[in-house]
Amino acid sequence: MTTKIPEILRPYLKKKWIWLFGGIAVLFILFGIAWSIEYEKMIDQRKLPSATHEFLSQYYPDNRVAIVKKELDELCVTYEVVFVDGTKVEFRGNGEWKKISCSRGQQVPETIVPQRIKDYAGQNFPGMSVTEIEHKHRVYEVELDKSVELSFDDQRFVLVDYDN
Repeated sequence: MTTKIPEILRPYLKKKWIWLFGGIAVLFILFGIAWSIEYEKMIDQRKLPSATHEFLSQYYPDNRVAIVKKELDELCVTYEVVFVDGTKVEFRGNGEWKKISCSRGQQVPETIVPQRIKDYAGQNFPGMSVTEIEHKHRVYEVELDKSVELSFDDQRFVLVDYDN
């Protein structure tokens, strides 16, 4: 059985560059669709990476977990653990913490916050505690009480941005 090529397509068979660019265009479109897919579902706490279990047992041993979510966004897997008191901890796919947001009246465990950030915050904002911290793209973003936001370079721990 042979496939007969329509007469309209015959002139284009010899022009391989059209097929090449058409194939590349289709791949870009498929990649764009895959990039925009977002996925979120509730999972059992036992399905978290082992590093996540170690982190939670070390820093939040007495907190009860309310929800555990697995998310796929922009081709990256992340996990979010929400405790009964409202504290949220986000983890990367490998189990490293990414962001910690504490509920009102709570603060991020002091051993998580890098010492140089604690020193800077203690000197310049005495009496304020860290209520949120995020580590992303070589920057620590820290939020103190009363909505003071600081950003630090994660290599030299110098202040990069300040928002009050």
